[in-house]
Amino acid sequence: MQNDHIVTRFDHDLTEIETMLVRMADKVAGHIRQASRALIEGDDKLAKKISRADREVNALEEKIDEKAIRLIALRQPMAVDLRAAITTLKISSHLERMGDYAKTLSYRVRVVEDFTAFRPILRSLAETSDRVAVMLGLVMEAYVNRDLAKAAEAAAMDEEINDRTDSLFRELLTYMMENPRNIEPCTHLLFISKNMERSGDQVTNIAEQVRYLVTGELSEN
Repeated sequence: MQNDHIVTRFDHDLTEIETMLVRMADKVAGHIRQASRALIEGDDKLAKKISRADREVNALEEKIDEKAIRLIALRQPMAVDLRAAITTLKISSHLERMGDYAKTLSYRVRVVEDFTAFRPILRSLAETSDRVAVMLGLVMEAYVNRDLAKAAEAAAMDEEINDRTDSLFRELLTYMMENPRNIEPCTHLLFISKNMERSGDQVTNIAEQVRYLVTGELSEN
């Protein structure tokens, strides 16, 4: 009876943490989409709003980590239960970094006054940010359902993000070679593109954590 109570309490606490983790991921995905919209529209107010909202993501990470560490210390879980608790710590860290990338993007909106000469680039960046947000939603669904196939599907999408980044790099390099005045705005756009690529990498890292959670292994190799 005592053991049943402990198991039930652990499951309740873990579910609470996982719910917070999903809420954190939803916020991050929203920030990624909003940041690219602020870039396209040159919306300084929206950019500032995203920058301020990142504090909510950081606060959630702190709360998740605090609860997860407390859960491990008090319940002393073993095997898959321990993996579940550890995974929440890892995923919250990856999500926090993605939130930082969205905040950095919002800063770039205010650095360069006019990106209008690079409309095709901006549209491509917006499409990339949407893909990253979709990846994030997919991998979090995989996490909640312990779905290895869906986690692999999310990780596989990172190849598209990498291809987009390479393509944008070549395009921006062309702009810079054509006109030295393009160097500054193009450099900022390169940073934005690179941060989106890093966000895709974080999704891949979360997919690896799902694999670890389900199988006890971090990779297929």
